[in-house]
Amino acid sequence: MEQNFNEALLKLCMLLYRIDGKITLSEQDYYDSVYRHIHWQGEDDLEEFQRQSIHQVRDVVENCDPKEFVMSLKDDLSFNAKKAYAVAQGICHIDGELAEQEQEILEYLKNRVLAKSLDKAI
Repeated sequence: MEQNFNEALLKLCMLLYRIDGKITLSEQDYYDSVYRHIHWQGEDDLEEFQRQSIHQVRDVVENCDPKEFVMSLKDDLSFNAKKAYAVAQGICHIDGELAEQEQEILEYLKNRVLAKSLDKAI
């Protein structure tokens, strides 16, 4: 369960720092901090997982509905909904501006994807 959460959390972070079309140094630093503190137990190497996920997220941003992608992470993110939402907020706010796309995903994450899990965590 924790491994699935870690994978989903990294993908969510990648999506959030890419969704507005610009990656700031502060967003990259925040992501790197999350990445370094992940307790990785995956079958694939963490760096290989990251490379694959970058391509997947890039495709989502360019060709798909990001909300649908976030919803696909629901079960895994619900493992620790409070942490998932806190990290999402952190990466969205770290650069001092909240892009419209970031705001939409945060609201969707809070009100649709993690709503039940967040209520239980409070």
